[in-house]
Amino acid sequence: KQILTPDLALRSSFRYEIKGLVQGVGFRPFVYTLAHKFALVGEIYNDDEGVKLNFSGDEASFLAFEKELYEKLPALARIDELHKFKIDKIYEKLEIIASKSATKQAPILPDYALCDDCLREFYDPTNPRYKYPFINCTNCGPRFSIIKALPYDRINTTMNEFKMCKFCESEYKDPLNRRYHAEPISCPNCGPKLYLKDKFGKVLASENEAAKEAAELINEGKILAIKGLGGFHLVCDATNEAAVCELRARKHRPSKPFALMSKNLQNARKIAQISEAEAKLLTSNLKPIVLLEAKNGSNIAKSVAPNLNKLGVMLAFSGIHLLLFDHLKHDIIATSANISGEVVIKDESELREKLGDVIDFYLDHDREIYSPSDDSIAFCVGDEVIFTRTSRGLNPNFIHTNFKQKGTFLALGAELKSSFCIYKDGLLMVSPYIGDLKNVATFDRFKDIFTLFETTYDLKIDKVIADLHPNFLNTKWAKDQGFELVHLQHHYAHLLSVIFENDLPDKEYLGFCFDGTGYGEDGKIWGGEVFRLDKKSYERVYHFDEFSLFGGENSIKNIYLIAYSIILKYELEDEGCKFLGNFDEKVLRNFKMMEQKGLNLVKTSSVGRIFDAFGAIICGIFHSSFEGESGMRLEALYDKNLDVCYKFSLNDGAIGFKDAFKSALKDEPRVAATAFINGMADIIFEISKNEKKEILLSGGVFQNKTLLELIYKKFTKANLKFYINKKFCSNDSNVNLGQIYYYLSTFSNK
Repeated sequence: KQILTPDLALRSSFRYEIKGLVQGVGFRPFVYTLAHKFALVGEIYNDDEGVKLNFSGDEASFLAFEKELYEKLPALARIDELHKFKIDKIYEKLEIIASKSATKQAPILPDYALCDDCLREFYDPTNPRYKYPFINCTNCGPRFSIIKALPYDRINTTMNEFKMCKFCESEYKDPLNRRYHAEPISCPNCGPKLYLKDKFGKVLASENEAAKEAAELINEGKILAIKGLGGFHLVCDATNEAAVCELRARKHRPSKPFALMSKNLQNARKIAQISEAEAKLLTSNLKPIVLLEAKNGSNIAKSVAPNLNKLGVMLAFSGIHLLLFDHLKHDIIATSANISGEVVIKDESELREKLGDVIDFYLDHDREIYSPSDDSIAFCVGDEVIFTRTSRGLNPNFIHTNFKQKGTFLALGAELKSSFCIYKDGLLMVSPYIGDLKNVATFDRFKDIFTLFETTYDLKIDKVIADLHPNFLNTKWAKDQGFELVHLQHHYAHLLSVIFENDLPDKEYLGFCFDGTGYGEDGKIWGGEVFRLDKKSYERVYHFDEFSLFGGENSIKNIYLIAYSIILKYELEDEGCKFLGNFDEKVLRNFKMMEQKGLNLVKTSSVGRIFDAFGAIICGIFHSSFEGESGMRLEALYDKNLDVCYKFSLNDGAIGFKDAFKSALKDEPRVAATAFINGMADIIFEISKNEKKEILLSGGVFQNKTLLELIYKKFTKANLKFYINKKFCSNDSNVNLGQIYYYLSTFSNK
């Protein structure tokens, strides 16, 4: 909102109250420079709400200032609200003054990739920070990873260990310099240092020589851990098949694709097909991992992404990585250094303890990482950017909402792909990506991040909104804390997050939520749901035909059992004899008996599990080694030149897939994969067309790029309005947003 007063008189004075991302992002020196340019005088300061400006000047100066305030905003800044009031005092000089109070509402910002100005300085031999690995300014560099407390002053960060030299201090205190109050500011004379160490911690080289020797070891085929902004990456030469296979063996990661890092866009274009939108995303100040179509004939090792046609690529996003690329011969693998399912490792003692048998050497530095953060991940559908993980560059995220309710409410989100959000008096604080809470280390991280928010902002939680599932660890934790809980169905929360993200009007929508697992109100595992819904209630109008999961979660890894369950359900044993011939007859008889007697079974409508069953049949994946493997393998087989489509049936609210499954048991893999994905898009379109409502799409299945592209094409051609999660991920990391939106919409002012 913007409140402006017309008819400004010569030498009038006005007060601006600005909320948003305006602290710790170079906003005050930007405003100072603008005010100086347009001959405005007065004072600029932070307070616990944002930034306040008290200026005197003439009408033309104010109008020009306001225009450029929005048009030339610093890259990391964001104005959510600007209010302007006439005041009486006339000012004579321009200055930035001390903060008025403790900044208990100022946002904790995420870490950011190197900005273009720092990039130019990094490669400028005349610059004091030439080839300095820790170069940064107010427009880039570490934030969340180094903050211990607010206000965001150097004393409250891990940079407090490094005393500024006179040169850095002069920039830090100069309001016309882009490093004005850049808390991580440093240079080769006063900042952190790099150290190359062997796997036992012995220092082999230091400073820039450490990066050079590390790069040479990577060129030789060694596996290294590299400490960056938010934690360590495991790194090796991405063109060296033996090195990549060795990393897989040591990491016990048989087929999950590795992320890649390229020095620049030019290098990335050699290994992947990159559209204009993808290029823009790759080179943005986020520098996320971008899922791209692999280029045939590139020198990337086949085992980087086995059996897939996509690569996850990011560009070097810090001076440390750029320094390495000065000496590297090829692109590198840059995958999170962690035990599978755990948090990314942030310090060397944990690295040696947990991954000492994986790495040969590691490149360390002495700037402590207080809070680890992961790389963000995204892909593009046309010009649209769709995020699948939001961390570095995006989260923590602070959003000023239109809700007026007073109070502090915690939305816990889900147990997998966990993140949480906290609402306080109109402000929404979204945590960074946390991960799978079933892992002890990840659950500890959840508690640590909550404590950071709780203590930083002096929070007293009034209410907690949790998933309907009774056994989620975050729900049990909340009960143990004595919080008062409200529960919300998982898929309804997914769809409400779409309404929240797209700021949609209050009316009824048709929502498709397709994912892996969500606790249903009938105690079964839902995951293939079609709801009619508004912001206060929902009706389940369609769902995928239910089938059994043998042994519950046991089936999620052993996905041949999901396929067998569907074969039994639809009585397709004769048609499936070739597939069933891969397994021990006695084992199959035992599972058939379980099905007949209803022993140790969970019923599900999950589309994620249906993808797994088709993956087992079509791709021969009998045991899934990572989440989403079936969907990715089916995508790799998809052929847009084939005009084939499996038909799904509608019968009394159930979406049947017997004929599709029967066909998949006999069709050639490329045909079957194409027909299955086309069929899935077709049934979504047919239901949507008949319902005549605006459409919401959410759930992890809608991160399948091929499926999403088909939906975009069909819906756009038919002029059907639809909305999806983009910035706030379709997977379980968006559940907290739906939960908080429901509570604020339903219980507002009660």
